[in-house]
Amino acid sequence: MKKNKYASRLAAAVLAASMLAGCGGKQAEETPVAVSEPDKITFAFFCNVLIPTDMDKVEAALNEVTREKINVEVKLVPMSMSTYMQQINLMISGGEKLDLFNMFGSEFAVAVAQNKLAAMEPELLSGEAKDATEALGDYIKGATVNGSVYGFPVLKDMANVRGVSMNKDILEKHGLLEEAEKVKSPDELAGLFDKLMTLEPDMVPVCAQNNGTSIMDSGFATYDSLGDRFGVLMDYGQGELKVENLYETQWYEDTVNYIHDWYEKGYILKDSSVNPDTGMPLYKSGKVFANMCDYHIATAPVIENMSGIPTQGAWLADPLTTTTSMNGVVMAIPVTCKDQTPVMKFLNLMYTDPEVINIIDWGVEGDHYVHVDGTKNIITYPEGVTSDNTGYGMNCGWEFGNQLISYVWENTGEDDYYDKMAEFNNSSKKSKACGFSFDSGAVKTEIAALNNVTNEYRFGLENGEMDPDVYLPKFRQALKEAGIEKVIAEKQAQLDAWAAAQ
Repeated sequence: MKKNKYASRLAAAVLAASMLAGCGGKQAEETPVAVSEPDKITFAFFCNVLIPTDMDKVEAALNEVTREKINVEVKLVPMSMSTYMQQINLMISGGEKLDLFNMFGSEFAVAVAQNKLAAMEPELLSGEAKDATEALGDYIKGATVNGSVYGFPVLKDMANVRGVSMNKDILEKHGLLEEAEKVKSPDELAGLFDKLMTLEPDMVPVCAQNNGTSIMDSGFATYDSLGDRFGVLMDYGQGELKVENLYETQWYEDTVNYIHDWYEKGYILKDSSVNPDTGMPLYKSGKVFANMCDYHIATAPVIENMSGIPTQGAWLADPLTTTTSMNGVVMAIPVTCKDQTPVMKFLNLMYTDPEVINIIDWGVEGDHYVHVDGTKNIITYPEGVTSDNTGYGMNCGWEFGNQLISYVWENTGEDDYYDKMAEFNNSSKKSKACGFSFDSGAVKTEIAALNNVTNEYRFGLENGEMDPDVYLPKFRQALKEAGIEKVIAEKQAQLDAWAAAQ
């Protein structure tokens, strides 16, 4: 068994202190050595596949480092993706111990509006978290609302591409790999699905990325959501800064009809809007052939590493950077946190310390990963360990802190992987509203009502389950009654003021 390095260092410190005391006489001998108790914080996060079985081992390794560097102990609380935000909301409303959690950018604006997040204290941003703030640079603007910072975006690929991941074994089995490699549009993807309905009758062609996204979100959306979709910029945000009602556009009507046609043909998993399973476990199980998902330069290898399934990816749109994509995942402090100081110390390490972020991303060296010979940053499974039996198969570097200082998993990329990611970020289309964050405080009543309406209709329509001829008019009318026009007017006013100040 390995020695506990922290305990060894502590023992050495005590021994050194006692030796010094011996040189100082009787008074020095009677002076006790003060060792301050570490601050304790609770960090919750979602798991894309399964909750790792070795979480205790990873937590112990992490705390060995954080105790030494910042005198903080971190309680890791992994949660299933399918119920993650419900559990977080319950912890916050119930006043449970929670100091830090991550969330998708699509949920960030809503959480700010609902007063669930604490504004990060300015003196800590310039003090304990100064290095992290500098590492984030302008990206911190994505999580800044009305002058206050409410979170740290995870540093990763900051642009999104609508795409799909496909089971390469199935493609090769039926001689369809070459056709799949040429897929660049939903119509071309539908051609594959149509063939697979006959060739693999027991396999559903596709499902949504997860419970919090729809088929439209991951495969079709070409607008800037401006945070909450209650007023968007169409056409990648490349035109004038005119906020439109997404749900009244001809594009939305045409797209939900197109997706409904897919559903009627059997391409989409039935009742996926209420299915407790998320996209990745369904894909890993072999129940579905493909999984709609946001893409970047190496999404297919990442999914292959998580699922153990050889994967062929396809981009269905151009890369786009928006405030929401910059906030793809945000590290946030709940309003119930009692003391931000140790949290900000820990966040600072997550954005600047490779030792810390690699433990969180990949686990314990030797147990969960080893370095690939002849490389600087490439890692893989130890001998005898696979994606099926690993005790820490998170494979979610995009979920925590600063991915750009972490190791790269074998087959994901080479040593220059993060240079290529930076190039991907820099070459993407940029929405003209990139950096704008909507402060919904003035219309929070309307936002709450609109969320209730979208919870009733949006996923059903955007996953193809609801007939648009019947339910789209009802959806539009309910949105009007809930106050969407007032929200759009407020968003337009804020966007105009923001643009004038740039």
